Amino acid sequence: MKKIYLLLSVNLLIFNIIYAQVKFGLGGGVHNSTVIEKNSLPNWKQQFGNYYTPYSGFHAGLFSEFALDKKANWAVQASLLYTTKGRNFARSYDSAKSFHSDTSSIISSWKLGYLELPVHLVYRIPLTSRVRFILGAGGYAGYNLTQKASYQYYNASGELTTYDNKLATGDNVHQYNKLDYGMNALAGFDFNDRIMLTANYNRSLSDFYKAEYSGSFRHQSYGATLVVWVTKSKSAKLKADAKDSDGDGVPDKIDKCNGENGTAATGGCPDTDGDGIPDMQDKCPDVAGISKLLGCPAPDKDNDGVSDEEDKCPDVAGSPRYDGCPVPDTDNDGINDEEDECPAIIGSSKYKGCPAPDTDMDGVNDDEDKCPLKPGKKEQNGCPDIEKDMIDNINKAARSILFDVNSDNIKSTSNASLDRIADILINNPEIKLDIEGHTDNTGAVRHNQILSGKRALAIKMYLVKKGVEPERLTASGFGSEHPIADNNTEAGRAKNRRVAFKVRY
Repeated sequence: MKKIYLLLSVNLLIFNIIYAQVKFGLGGGVHNSTVIEKNSLPNWKQQFGNYYTPYSGFHAGLFSEFALDKKANWAVQASLLYTTKGRNFARSYDSAKSFHSDTSSIISSWKLGYLELPVHLVYRIPLTSRVRFILGAGGYAGYNLTQKASYQYYNASGELTTYDNKLATGDNVHQYNKLDYGMNALAGFDFNDRIMLTANYNRSLSDFYKAEYSGSFRHQSYGATLVVWVTKSKSAKLKADAKDSDGDGVPDKIDKCNGENGTAATGGCPDTDGDGIPDMQDKCPDVAGISKLLGCPAPDKDNDGVSDEEDKCPDVAGSPRYDGCPVPDTDNDGINDEEDECPAIIGSSKYKGCPAPDTDMDGVNDDEDKCPLKPGKKEQNGCPDIEKDMIDNINKAARSILFDVNSDNIKSTSNASLDRIADILINNPEIKLDIEGHTDNTGAVRHNQILSGKRALAIKMYLVKKGVEPERLTASGFGSEHPIADNNTEAGRAKNRRVAFKVRY
């Protein structure tokens, strides 16, 4: 009962607020209600689902509406309704395949009654001066007041047995939830702001019943509603007060030039140039001006928005902040002093007027320096010469890398050499490495090229796993395209089966 009182109190508060601001009405209608049931029971649809039919119910109660704009085209509509919902079941049975004992037919129904609060956001589309098409959508909350199940059993002899059960509410099996919520929509017509006729759709998003088996039970209904507004909407009064015959946004009662399209600033009189001076008083009606010059603009030779009488640089476009003169640029770097963080030193916009930094002080700024943390040479884009010892160590390691025969699987004996290469690359983050795979001319050309590429890629992935950034590595397979020895001898072919590394910045 406490929940019922709380729901009623909330609804009465909402209705009082809405009633105080807009309009209030009475209405109701009829609907067909069904239950959308989903479960995993075998043959449920054949035995039961196909025999359910809609339950014809009704809804009635109080309606209110709060306009969101002056013309009341947009509004929030709320109602407090008593609504019946449920479904019917009817099926006849072959006496030899009776559902229960010698039952020949069953007729039953679920009937539930709710106190519901639907809330819609509605929009009206004017069709004529008195008729508007209305669309709306929103949600609802409901509280279960009554719940009843009735059954009629006919046996093979035609005898009738009836049951009427008041159903229990709660969270247990075979019980009904007190609270229900869902979505609803409407579409229809509003006549002269007095009568509203709509078609309605309503579907719950919560289960209202808990069965002994796993399943979902939700209400759905289609119907029609007639509402009679018993209080005149404030929107109608607003329309009368805001009557604007010439459509200039200035109500007739304060329009000094009713019948002519004007502006609020000029009391409803025309103002062609929009300077706030009515055309009938404006000596320059087509050019925005000032009242001091009877609607004509003050002279401004450089067109910088500062009149000549106030412009200290009347022949050069400038800024009002500098009395019509340009913003100064002391270092002439194209960035004015207001935005220049180094106003006395030539810089760039990227660094807010300051020069680009040169972290390693090698004469190559960081924007152009590929090795910004190591002093280098301009001809090498700021990078130093690559140390000969580093190249020798990498090449020595390369000669120790071996693969399984006709495979890209790296022999475990090569791991130490690859680890040394990874350490060199990690300790020299500016260095990049090109990995090249080569083979001799034994076997198919296409096979050799693919195999050499896979081997180069296997080395790259090994180094990446050791912590080297993948973007610093390239892997290429050249097959037998670039021999370094004679492929006609076994010694030469052995030299040609190799992995080569190229170090670069």
